[in-house]
Amino acid sequence: MGKPKLPLELSPGVALGSMALRVLLASGLGRIFAVVRPDDPLHWLQEIRNDPRYATQLHIVVCEEASLGMSYSIRAGVDAALSSLPESDAVVIGLGDQPFVTAAMVRRLLAVMEDNPMLDYAASSVEGIVMPPAVIRQSMFPSLRGLRGDMGARKLFSSAEYAGEIIAYGGEEADLLLDVDDEQSLRVAERRYRRNRDRR
Repeated sequence: MGKPKLPLELSPGVALGSMALRVLLASGLGRIFAVVRPDDPLHWLQEIRNDPRYATQLHIVVCEEASLGMSYSIRAGVDAALSSLPESDAVVIGLGDQPFVTAAMVRRLLAVMEDNPMLDYAASSVEGIVMPPAVIRQSMFPSLRGLRGDMGARKLFSSAEYAGEIIAYGGEEADLLLDVDDEQSLRVAERRYRRNRDRR
């Protein structure tokens, strides 16, 4: 988009990144490592950082190479998780620009992994395109850390080396996986947020 996405507001006081982060915090996960760019002033998550409920759960990870591609942010997050919790057997990857993902969607992925201990991953998809949120087991950590450039984990999901389960979303559910990547998708997200708010 040519500008930082996470501080963009869908409505006054409602930042794109804060919506996604709140969902992860409410999903029953342990520690959350929010990977940010070095030039991010972090205004969009200040309220969350100041909330005592998340004092021990939320950790900010500054990725100096974030501008070089998604793989660097993934590696920074995985490294931070393993440094803090060396015994971690899995990580959840979520995107700060997916504001409508729900905690139930994340918990569903976690349940799939818990019920199927032989799986290496569980991920989401829309129209055959695999995407976060995703749960990735320890067996994939070396490959995850070995990604380069603007390459996300999608390449690994198509590898015969790993076994996984894909949860496919269609219809209105697919809209929950909207990824805000450009001005057009931002406008869509703004309209969807207003519509959801007005329904409450």
